Amino acid sequence: MTSLANEAPDGARRLIGRTAVGTAWILIARIAARFSDFILLIVLTRLLSPADFGLVAIAASVVAILDVVTNLPMVTPLVRLEHVEKRHLDTAFTLGLIRGLIILALIGLLAIPIARFYGDPRLSSLLIVLSLSTVVRGLQSPNMARLFKTLQYRQTFVIEIVGKCLGVAAAIGFGLATGSYWALVVSPIVSRIVGLPISYLYAPYRPALCLSEIRYFWDFLGWLFPSQIIVAASWQFDRLFLGHFVAPATLGLYSVASNLTSIIEQSIRTSVTNPLISGFVLAGSERERLQRGYVIADNAILISAIPAYLILFFFAEPLVLLAFGENWLSVVPLLKWLALAQVPALFRIPFRPLAMAVGRTDYVFIVSVCSLLLRIPAVAVGWFVAGIEGVIFGIGISAVLVAAVAMFYIRRITKISLTKQLAGSWRILSATVPAALIAWPATVVLHGLTGLTLAVALAGACLAVSIVYFGTIFLLWYSSGLPDGVEAKIMVQLRALLRKARVGAR
Repeated sequence: MTSLANEAPDGARRLIGRTAVGTAWILIARIAARFSDFILLIVLTRLLSPADFGLVAIAASVVAILDVVTNLPMVTPLVRLEHVEKRHLDTAFTLGLIRGLIILALIGLLAIPIARFYGDPRLSSLLIVLSLSTVVRGLQSPNMARLFKTLQYRQTFVIEIVGKCLGVAAAIGFGLATGSYWALVVSPIVSRIVGLPISYLYAPYRPALCLSEIRYFWDFLGWLFPSQIIVAASWQFDRLFLGHFVAPATLGLYSVASNLTSIIEQSIRTSVTNPLISGFVLAGSERERLQRGYVIADNAILISAIPAYLILFFFAEPLVLLAFGENWLSVVPLLKWLALAQVPALFRIPFRPLAMAVGRTDYVFIVSVCSLLLRIPAVAVGWFVAGIEGVIFGIGISAVLVAAVAMFYIRRITKISLTKQLAGSWRILSATVPAALIAWPATVVLHGLTGLTLAVALAGACLAVSIVYFGTIFLLWYSSGLPDGVEAKIMVQLRALLRKARVGAR
């Protein structure tokens, strides 16, 4: 059987390739940014206490809710336009400015009441400072949409990397100099301030206030606004809920574990969203290209993310010991089970860009409502039944159910049956079994090791698990007759790299 890529029409193959390259640029940037965050976390956990992390987690969650609520993707309507004119850019810029001012005003009104509710006056100043970073983000050049429309994401890579590196450096310097919890808010503020002028260098634009095209934006974003409110409430509910019932130190441990496990899902989700929207828009009404693109994107996300969650689950203790030290070992159980709870969310990552690309933002709203109705009671019931462990279990169960709802609407858009949506992932999920059989005895070997010996042994264990995992996937693919799928696309890319290497060697 020939591979998917070989059977594909030239246009579809080129579109998949361009989308993959665009995704790769952003994914590399996100991975580098998250790695920088991880380094920052390692440094700050040795300078600050869990209570400091808990304090900032509350403030960051409140600002994040308002940020997500008002974070309407102005770029997506611009990408969908056949011809982007100055008035469209001006309207996008003006809406972004209004959004930032609304957040700043709301935080100004709510800062003192929120600080009183949680019994810590430091929260009010934290909230106001954190809200400033969301204002800055909304002022980036809307002309970046022209680059995204042609799947050019190298510029985004530069903005992400430069901003993040300077932000992390500033935060580490501030933390070493002061030992204050304010170090936790320095990085996002500096990163966004640095990225702002760079966006105008890559995508020149003269700001002007205008709302002449607000009707076009509202027609597209109308369903997204209420869905953003719902997503924000659902996304941050566990931290805000626990913040009212547990001590700041306990919330700090939970926040660190949640941040670490969400790095994988958030890095992938934020990396693929814009390239997938652009790719799905270019696929247009050709259902076959849409189906092929969706299946490959879905399986590519699973094949790359699942081994990271496996490693987090089995090797949480040595990872925490090496990164944060013995004082943070109590975070290990939370880290292990949150890693498993995050896995179901991977199955619905391509849904949102797909629905937005075809203009079905009402489907995004419906799935968001289902997420809220499932997650909030699951977290609340889980807490009252089994404490924090019950909260994590509730998150996992609600994620499974929301993924099922998203798959139902994916079938409506693409006509891909639920069986076919899952068919390509059976090899990926099956490969976790032999990988787990390697990881489990490795944990016994790692126990008791310290320092450099532990680091070397852990690296070897992670490499062994990865080799077994990916090797099993390709063995199952080969034994199944080389069916169309992400494995075929990977093999095509590997052959292309080998050909280039041979040509270069000559």
